Amino acid sequence: MFAGLGHREFRLLWIGSVCSNIGWWMQNFALGWLVVQLAVRDGEPERAALYLGLVGLCRALPGIAIGLVAGALVDRAERRRLMLVTQSVSRSLALALAFLTAIGAVNLGWVLVISILGAVMAVFDAPARQSALSRLVPQRDIMSAIGLQNVAVHGTGVIGPALGGLLIGSIGNAGLFLVNGLSYIPVIIALFIMQPLPPVAARSGRSVVRSVREALGYVAHDRMLRWAFIVGGVTSLLGRPYLNLLPAFVANTLRRGPEDLSLLLTITGVGSLLAAMFVAGAGRVERRGLSFILSSIAVGGLVVVLAPQTTVDGALVVALGLGFASLAYMGLLSTIIQTTVPEHLLGRVVSLQVMNFMVLLPLGQLVLGALGTAVGIGQALAAGGIVTVLVALYALWRAHELRRCRASDAPGV
Repeated sequence: MFAGLGHREFRLLWIGSVCSNIGWWMQNFALGWLVVQLAVRDGEPERAALYLGLVGLCRALPGIAIGLVAGALVDRAERRRLMLVTQSVSRSLALALAFLTAIGAVNLGWVLVISILGAVMAVFDAPARQSALSRLVPQRDIMSAIGLQNVAVHGTGVIGPALGGLLIGSIGNAGLFLVNGLSYIPVIIALFIMQPLPPVAARSGRSVVRSVREALGYVAHDRMLRWAFIVGGVTSLLGRPYLNLLPAFVANTLRRGPEDLSLLLTITGVGSLLAAMFVAGAGRVERRGLSFILSSIAVGGLVVVLAPQTTVDGALVVALGLGFASLAYMGLLSTIIQTTVPEHLLGRVVSLQVMNFMVLLPLGQLVLGALGTAVGIGQALAAGGIVTVLVALYALWRAHELRRCRASDAPGV
């Protein structure tokens, strides 16, 4: 489970990421509640889900516009330097949001602008970070590295929202945004200490457009990968947006406040942490493709169960399972890509995976948020969960190549 930490470069990046992601989860919690407060301030609390959907749209736009190009550029870039830039700019955005909130100038417009700029940074940072794993650890430890990275990104969801719920009463939203800005310092220091991560091969005369077409062609002609992206895409679009719509669900369905939202996010983080540890220690899990499909079915099914809940206790039980299933499906998809895609294509293919998580998820947040404003957030979540289950079941029946994907098929195993 912890084999990845035996490698210095990965260990440095991981420790820095843990610190910065605790701050990010605190900000994510505070930002969701801030958006709900803005809807209330505007005299239309029922529009909270729509406001959250607009934030999701702004997070999706950069991925739609430059996601594929970003992957091609990552394959040509010195990845450590690129991550230094993205982390430094993200820190500045968090501090700007803290300042605007502290002086009372924050509004939905500023939230949307900062969300767009932050998503631009993430579009470059995520494929750079994920495609760097195969350079930081040997193939035998790649599942450990993926699982540990998921601990850093999603497992910290146990700590961030819990701290946010404890501190929001004393330091407010602005204070939580400030803490997030400061939390970037350790990862920036770690990146300065790390060795450079230059491109695997020398740059060819191939244009960026041709590089993107090469990656798209590779995925399109690989039936196993194609089905993995279809299942992952639908799950991101219609299953996982529940997480970003929880503020509206807590306020409008459960009729509770930020402390209960913090508790729900923390319990979801506990489930994610358990799943991340499972992925980190699951190097010998043979039926990776089948496990991936089943985890997607679990995400959709649990969202359907969450939708009609009217008490915090019932929602907490479902949130624990959702946290586990969501992280399991994400980790297994990452593992399938990391162990089957040639390294010279990895940055570009990972960018497609990033679009699954960073474009389709916020787009689904917009769709389900708008639907939730019209028919109720619970009904909207249930509809998304049902479609997710149906698509994953269809893949279980028809996607033979994905269902038969095994750990022993990976090169070097």
